[in-house]
Amino acid sequence: MNYHHPELQQKLAGEYVLGTLHGGARRRFEQLLVSDRALQQQVLIWERRLSPWLYAVSPEIVPERVWVRIQERLGQRPATATNADTRASGFWRWLGFGSTAVAAALAAILVLRPAATPPVPIASTDLAVLSTDKAEPVWIVRQKGNDVLELSGLSQVTVPGDRDLELWSIPDGGAPLSLGVIRRTSATHAELRLSTTARQRLASGALLAISLEPVGGSPTGAPTGPVLFTGKLHG
Repeated sequence: MNYHHPELQQKLAGEYVLGTLHGGARRRFEQLLVSDRALQQQVLIWERRLSPWLYAVSPEIVPERVWVRIQERLGQRPATATNADTRASGFWRWLGFGSTAVAAALAAILVLRPAATPPVPIASTDLAVLSTDKAEPVWIVRQKGNDVLELSGLSQVTVPGDRDLELWSIPDGGAPLSLGVIRRTSATHAELRLSTTARQRLASGALLAISLEPVGGSPTGAPTGPVLFTGKLHG
């Protein structure tokens, strides 16, 4: 199996982050993850992609009896012998929970169980992954609602104080169209509020690109500085 194939790496990273990669496959993946930068980037991409789901759950108080059973499984207190506990013990044996890690995982699932009416996050859609000319992914671009583009950096991006980053939509076979100057909020995060014109340009684009421009953006309406990052628009 060629673990360096991009599509396979993306698939395995997604299964790893979701927790559906098990056994020897998971162990081999974690061994590769130590030194494979491309694999590390794919895991980070998936983690950022799935992170909005964290806002769809709310904390829930775990019943005391659950913590008692977890402590008993961890050997931190003697098991009680009530009828209810006997039934619970049989349930645990049936599920095969025989390790500290699994017991802790069950506690996490109980704590993070979705509430009856979870809060609804703002709709977010992944649009593109922008990479350098060496195919190193740097930015994940996602649209939040209709008016905001959010850029999440996979590594720190340094920009000179007398320069700005400008985002461009490039139609298939057409010239770059400015979407606006990116407002950087940190070395790994930025955002851009879209005008009506920018939304139309984004909808007609096939590629996204970021160029380095003078403060305030390109004075010509076309990229004047080096194009640092590019990526294909999804869908």
